[in-house]
Amino acid sequence: ALDSRGHRSALVVLAELRERDVKRLRPRYRARRGVESIEAAIALPLVLMVIFSGFEYSWALLRTLQLDHAARLGARHAALDGSTAATVQALVSESLDALGITGAQIAVDPVQPELAAPGTAISVRVEVSYSNVSLLGLDRLMPLPSSLRGRASMVREPQD
Repeated sequence: ALDSRGHRSALVVLAELRERDVKRLRPRYRARRGVESIEAAIALPLVLMVIFSGFEYSWALLRTLQLDHAARLGARHAALDGSTAATVQALVSESLDALGITGAQIAVDPVQPELAAPGTAISVRVEVSYSNVSLLGLDRLMPLPSSLRGRASMVREPQD
């Protein structure tokens, strides 16, 4: 069956149904736009918090590796003949200053590495408060450690 324009009547009925459906849905779409704004206002801070948390945890890991490296430099120096606790601490402090890390506590064990016998393990520990090295200051909002630690040990080398 064809209509007056030569189209099948089933197509005309479908077109009329679609126009009615679109007109009926338009008011619902307008009301939905406000809901989308509210959803975005709630979701955006959560998404940003997840992203910034990733930055902060990565920064904490980086700073821990840097503390380990500084402790390793100190332990390597302490294992050499002629090193003292003061020179070890100065070397570690210089390394940390170059990285922008301030306020670190440096401990050398034994306290006088120059008196340690060859073959004795000498360890260097570096500790800094996380609030001194935080990236975004989210340490009050997130479960981050209160301090970061780096440590290294090396065996005292035989004297020449």
